[in-house]
Amino acid sequence: MSSKRNAYHRPVTADWWRKTGFYRFYMLREGTALPALLFSVELIFGLYALKHGAESWAAFVNFLQHPMLLLLNLIALAAALLHSKTWFELAPKASIIVIGDKKLSSGPIVKSLWLAMALISLAMLAAVLLVREG
Repeated sequence: MSSKRNAYHRPVTADWWRKTGFYRFYMLREGTALPALLFSVELIFGLYALKHGAESWAAFVNFLQHPMLLLLNLIALAAALLHSKTWFELAPKASIIVIGDKKLSSGPIVKSLWLAMALISLAMLAAVLLVREG
C-alpha cells in the first residue's frame, strides 16, 4: 500500500554550487564544454571553407586573425588543458596498476600521460610544419 503523502524534497537554491570549493571547480570543469563546442564549430567552418576553394579558405584565415577569435581560442586552449588535467588525474583511480604486490602511485601515470600528450602534440606540429614547407 502506498502513502498519499508527498515525499520531502529539500529546497535547492540556484547558487548551490557556490558554497563549496569542490562544487565551484566542478562547475568550472563542466563549463569547459562550451569553449570546446565553439572550437569544434570553428573547425567545421574551417573544413567547409577548405572545401570551397582558395578564396573561401583565405577569408577563413583572415577571420581567424580577429583579436576576439584569438582570445576565444586561447580560452578554449586553457579549457582543454584544464579538462586534460582532471582526466589525467582521474586515470590512476580508474586503472589500478599493481607491480609485484605494490600498487603503482598516481605520479608516474599522470606524468606519462602528460608526456604522451606533449610528444603527440609536438609530432603533429612537426608534421604540419613539414607539410607547409614542402
